Formats: sequence, C-alpha cells, structure tokens
Amino acid sequence: MADFKDLSPLLDPQSIAIVGASPKESSWPARIRANLLRFNFPGRIYPVNPRYESLWGQKCYATLDALPEVVDNAVFIVSAPRVIDLIQQSRQPKFRTALVLSGGFGEGNDEEGLKRKEFLERYAREKNIRICGPNCMGLVSTRSRAAIFPDQRLNDLQKGGLAVVSQSGGLLGALTRAIFSRGMGLSYFVSSGNEIEADLSDYLHHFLQDKETKVLAAIVEGVKEAEKFISVAREAQAKAKPILILKVGRSPKGIDAALAHTGALAGSDQVFEAVCIKNGIIRVGDLDELLNTAELFLRTNSLPAGKKAAFATLSGGLRVLVSDLAYEVGLELPELHSRTEAELTNLLGVGTSIGNPLDIGGLTNQETFLNCVNKLLADPRVDMLATQEELPQSNARPDKESNLMALAHIADKSPKPIAVFSMSTLGINDYGRQFKKRCRLPFLEVTHNTVRALKHLGFFSEAVNKHKERMFEQRKTSKTIGPKARGLLTAKKVLTEWESYRVIEEFGLPLAKALLAADVDEAARAADEIGYPVVVKLLAPGMTHKTELGAVRVNLKSPEEIKLACQEIESVFRKVNPKVKPDSFLVQEMVCGGVETIIGTVHDSQFGPAVMFGLGGQYVELYRDVVFRLAPVTAEEAGEMIQGIKGFPMLAGFRGNPPLDIESLSKAIVA
Repeated sequence: MADFKDLSPLLDPQSIAIVGASPKESSWPARIRANLLRFNFPGRIYPVNPRYESLWGQKCYATLDALPEVVDNAVFIVSAPRVIDLIQQSRQPKFRTALVLSGGFGEGNDEEGLKRKEFLERYAREKNIRICGPNCMGLVSTRSRAAIFPDQRLNDLQKGGLAVVSQSGGLLGALTRAIFSRGMGLSYFVSSGNEIEADLSDYLHHFLQDKETKVLAAIVEGVKEAEKFISVAREAQAKAKPILILKVGRSPKGIDAALAHTGALAGSDQVFEAVCIKNGIIRVGDLDELLNTAELFLRTNSLPAGKKAAFATLSGGLRVLVSDLAYEVGLELPELHSRTEAELTNLLGVGTSIGNPLDIGGLTNQETFLNCVNKLLADPRVDMLATQEELPQSNARPDKESNLMALAHIADKSPKPIAVFSMSTLGINDYGRQFKKRCRLPFLEVTHNTVRALKHLGFFSEAVNKHKERMFEQRKTSKTIGPKARGLLTAKKVLTEWESYRVIEEFGLPLAKALLAADVDEAARAADEIGYPVVVKLLAPGMTHKTELGAVRVNLKSPEEIKLACQEIESVFRKVNPKVKPDSFLVQEMVCGGVETIIGTVHDSQFGPAVMFGLGGQYVELYRDVVFRLAPVTAEEAGEMIQGIKGFPMLAGFRGNPPLDIESLSKAIVA
C-alpha cells in the first residue's frame, strides 16, 4: 500500500509567514501578499525579514523563532543559502509546511546545491514537515482563498471541479489564466517544482479525496515513485475521476542495457505511455487539448457507456474533416442504425448527407434540429454526441441561444454525453462566460481538440468499466518462474540465444525446432535431425546482433552447405573478434511465409517490466512501429497491442491475403 503524505495544512493553510518580505510592490513577496488580500484570504499573514521592524502596516518579524505561533505555511522567497540559515537558526520548527520558491537546491547537480537539497530532505523527514518545491511558484486553494502565487494576472479565483499540479510554474500560470478565462473554475492549482518532499502522487491523492474535485490534471517532466503513481491512478479509476497528464520531455532517453531491439527502442516515454494506457490515465499533447478535455469531463453529467461518437455538423466540409481527424486519432465513428438513417432522411429530405458525421446544413428550425439530436442519441450504436455550434459572444442570434438552451435541457436528462464545438479558436468574452453559467454544456474549441477530447472520454469510460475485470485477469495470467529458468536468469547477466530459449519455452511460447552443436560435424547431424532447410548461427559471449557480424546463414539445404556455412561464419567472426572464442553453433528450423513480428521486454527503472510488440526484422528499426504495455499483459491488452501498430493491416489480411493467426500471436504476447 502506497504511503501518501497529508497535505492539508500545506494546501489549505490558516496562517502564512512570508519569509523574505519586501516593501517593493514588484517583488514576489509583495505580489503574494497582494494576491492573498485581493482574494480575501481569511487567515493570518506574518512578514519575516530582519531588515524591517514593521512592514505592510504590521509588525515584521526578524526570524522564524520570533513568530507568535507555529504557522501552517512558511513561504521562503530568499536565496537558497539563506533558506538553510533561517531553518538552522530556529530552535524548533515554527511552521508545519513550507513553500520554497527559491532555486539552488541541486537543479544543476552542483555540489553545494546538492548539499542544501539533502539538508532539506533530512529536515523534512526528521521534523515531519511537508515541503512544496523548491524552485516552484507557489499554490492556490480556491476553497481557503489561499492565493500563494506571485502572478497578478489572475482576475478571479472561481471555484470549480478541476485541480492541477505542475512541475513547471510558467506552464501552470498560462494554463490557469486560460482556465479562468473560459469560466471553468478550479479547486486547487500547485506548482510543485523539484518535489524534494511532497511529490506529484501526493498532490493527486489529496485532490482525489476532495469531494469538490471531479477532474485532475498534471504537467509533469517525470515521476519519482512509480508505485505511488500507479496506486493513485487506480484509485482515480475506482472513483471515476479522470487524471489528465501533459508530459513534457517526451523524447526517448537512452537505456543502459540497450543490447537488443527492445532495449534500443524502449525509451522511458514509451513505457510511461504503457503505464497510462494500463491505468486509465489520459495523456494530452498540449495545453489546449488539456483545456478542452477538462471542460468536457467537467460539464458532462455521466460517462458514456462506450467509446462510439456521433457528430452533427452544419458544413459538408467539416463533415469530411471530422471523419479524417477521427481516423487519425482512433476515435470510432459508428455507422448509424438503418432505422436511424431512415428517420433522419424523412426529417431532412433528399440532398442531405445522412450518416455519421451527419451534415444538417444550414438548418435553422429548432424543432427539426432537436429531432435530429434525439434520433442520434436514440441510436443504440451511439455512446456520445458532438454538435457544431459556437459559444455566443453577444445577443445578436437569439435563435442560436435558444437552440443551445434546448440542447442543454436534453443533455441534463440524457445518459449519453453531449458536447458543442467550434471549428476554430474563437476566444471568450464576458457575455460568453455568463452564457456558459446558464447553459450547462461543454463548449469545446477547435475540431481536432474536440475529436481528441471525445476519444479521451470514451477511453476513460472503458478504463473505469474494465478496471476490476483487468485486475482479476492479470492475477490469472501471472506465472511463477520455475527452477530451471530461475537458475539461468540468476547465473549470468546476458544469456545466449540457446539459453534464452530454455527460459522462453517454460512460459509456453512456441519455438522453431533448434539444436546446439559443438562443431561443424554436429551441426550437420543436427540439421539432418531437424529437417531441411535450416538456419545456422554462431554463438559467442556478448554477441547480440549476429547478422551485422556475419554470424548467420539461412536457407541451408544440405550437409555440404551446413559445413561450408559454419566454416565461413567462424572465419568472419575470428577476424572481427580475434580474442573471443565462439561457444557453439545453433541450428534451427527455417520458418518461411507469414509476417515477421517482434515480441520483447524491457525493465524500466521506474515502472518495472514492460512488454513490446511490433513488426519484426528490418521493419522494427526502420519504422519503429512498436507498442508497449506494462507486464503482465492480459489477452485483451495483447489484442489492443496487435491492433495498435500501424502495420496491423499486414496481419489482418492485406490486399486479399488471408488473415494471419492473430489468436496465437496474442497468446505469445501474454506468455
């Protein structure tokens, strides 16, 4: 069971000390104090700075020890060495939690900074102090009106069901301004910085316990404790509260043991993607996608039963664009039921594009528009609906407003989510914000972000529905390793191909017939036993990519060819590696036909073992068409992996070829 920290006094403080208080209005301490006053923080604020006896019209305290009480939160806005000095000067901690906005705690791996980092970590652990940061920009709680944040561009602290934690202060500031501009509202937002004490998972866990928080979002560079992160993700699934994550720094990092295809391809971001898919976490590509997806979840009454979406557009061109975008991102647009198509044809008449997406053209009649909506919602093949319309920016079109209000009335009673979307970014003014308060619909911007948001909604609904089933199936698929395989795996770091087969076959993976041969004559006898044609490989310590070393010969059809091949590959190998003695020859059945695929594993330093699948041979390095899932992989997940590669049509029966044995491939991935 993961051990989460209690962040209540940090996120909802009743008393705050601003360490490094300054009379300069442009300084961060003065800005934070101004925000606290502007947003009516009801608690006590204490300035701390030995240079002043009074500040901001009140007593200023020279040290932390001089404070009249132990405050909930001490906000440090002084240099990193000064932070350490002030803490060391205190006989007993005069704060329960701390916000350290200062940098200089080992970000650049400098020796002094790392020492300060270690001191803060030790101090927090020994004194049971919660720390946000260092190198952060603060936090805001709309419930307690604690605006401990230096950005004075925040116009309001509107309460809402979204909570955000970000390791980047700058991205968080831009995001929160956009959130308030769209009239969405927040419960919390936190700039977590370096996270030397409280980390991403602690904040997400705290948000999950808050009844007012419905949607969680995070901007992250990395995860500190994998077990805690996965635990909080599973808790979010159980509570049907989505976690939206924008991960920056997504380029693959090098892996220490990049010895085979899997290790070379498995960047940390690919494993992180596998973690998200397995645990119902929604990954977004940018801030706008995060905003749209959050609004959809916040203003939707319930999750859809499935992931099939219908669209109603006012433009034939948009109908085509939606179809293209849905195909690109993998959003399912089902064919409408024949009964639905017939009813829509009767409603709209000849010349209208009936189907999904549905083009209802320049329709202005509200009754017909609402009838179309109801027909689409009644279709058993449809789980959610998006209609094209713009958020009103003035009262110039009362007919449009009337349509939207009527649509909101339908959405209130419908078990199927309804969203409204504009084709492009329009922005929002005061009139639009006020209209959104009256019309409880998700108003999404930009077609491609709308398509992605609906895909995320369907993905999370499916994740919630299947959470318990997957936990049970994973327990069934787990297998205890036997003594033979355990002995091989613990005896040395790198196994030869022959030794690897002994491990693989224990887990039920079918293998081509193979025999080990100590010399050329044994290789010929092995080929006779296996049956021609065969493949011969040279085995030597530390050898992985045999083809590049000329250590493989294929399609050998006679003892003479076997002997010649063995002599050639041994001679080539000795020229390249004169000091390495080859172990033996591996003679294998040559399997022809079908499509070559690759299944592999990587052990990620944070999240543990992951399974990889993709097209094999030269394709794996040329196209890198691979997908990952955390182990153990269920049969359902294996099927998703197979269908998830771009080369899936080659397996399903491309250009009239018969489909390949997908079931056996799925079993191999699970094994």
